[in-house]
Amino acid sequence: MTRQSCTAMLARSGLLALLGPLTMGALPAFAQAYPAKPVRIIVPFAAGGSADTLIRQLTPALSEGWGQPILVDARPGATGAIGADFVARQPPDGHTLLMTSSAFSTSPALNLNLPFDIFRDFTPIIGVSNAPQLLIVHPSLPVRSVKELVAFAKKRPDELGLATGGIGSTGHLGGAVFSELAGIRLLHVPYKSNPFANAAVMAGEAPIMFDQLSTAVPHVQAKKVRALAITSAKRNALLPDVPTMAEAGFGAYQASIWQGLLGPAGLSKDVVARVNTDMNRVLALPETRERLARLGLDVFGGTPEALAARMKAELATARNAVKATGIKAE
Repeated sequence: MTRQSCTAMLARSGLLALLGPLTMGALPAFAQAYPAKPVRIIVPFAAGGSADTLIRQLTPALSEGWGQPILVDARPGATGAIGADFVARQPPDGHTLLMTSSAFSTSPALNLNLPFDIFRDFTPIIGVSNAPQLLIVHPSLPVRSVKELVAFAKKRPDELGLATGGIGSTGHLGGAVFSELAGIRLLHVPYKSNPFANAAVMAGEAPIMFDQLSTAVPHVQAKKVRALAITSAKRNALLPDVPTMAEAGFGAYQASIWQGLLGPAGLSKDVVARVNTDMNRVLALPETRERLARLGLDVFGGTPEALAARMKAELATARNAVKATGIKAE
């Protein structure tokens, strides 16, 4: 029997109508149907922070490609746990996603009794960006280098406040590791999120912080804070006069913060593939790369597996840091 006669027989029997979706590729068609309604992206940190600023730079191009509005919803608290827990409880249909950062994969190292498991209860989709941190201080602090800060702090153990975005945050762990390397004792002062910690440094309440480059640069340029060093392997074009931690004598200290998209557990492979493909497309646009560069960010991109691997590696590093420094959840 020829292919044409076989097709004709199926059409007469009505089976072709049933088999059509399968023969034409039902899975790609399903993925193309997504999203069927507006997509909500939960940012588990304060509005105006780096994750919130970044995703708002990317949503217009995503929304245009999807033909649906994208709503960015900031739900800060508990070092991102409140917003993440909300997403974990949503239907796994891809219409509620999580835009989070390295704190998501480091905070479990402190055994904070989180209401979720970062691997069991979430589906990695794509890493969006990487960013170094800046070691910043209030201008009233009489130090202009990391060496001077260390000497100043050694004479004032447990007196100088280290502002962070919360217990278990990257700033908390990074500050603890730096203190261990430098042989100093800083007073940990956790805030609800990074923007609040940043404001505290500018007000002089807690004069020291490891802040993300994207949020710190405007304040450094306005001379509201002073940058002592950057945690990347090389200097950044936004602040070319700021030395690296290696140049400051702390080559063992390097840190980069990722930001990325995840969904609830059980998210279909087709939706993951659609969001991943479209975000990679947006990240590849020249205008997107220019926007990220102006924020001091590097494109992450790649596969869901790349983000999952980064999360596992960072959790292992964070657990080692907790063990080495002895820090605890206050």
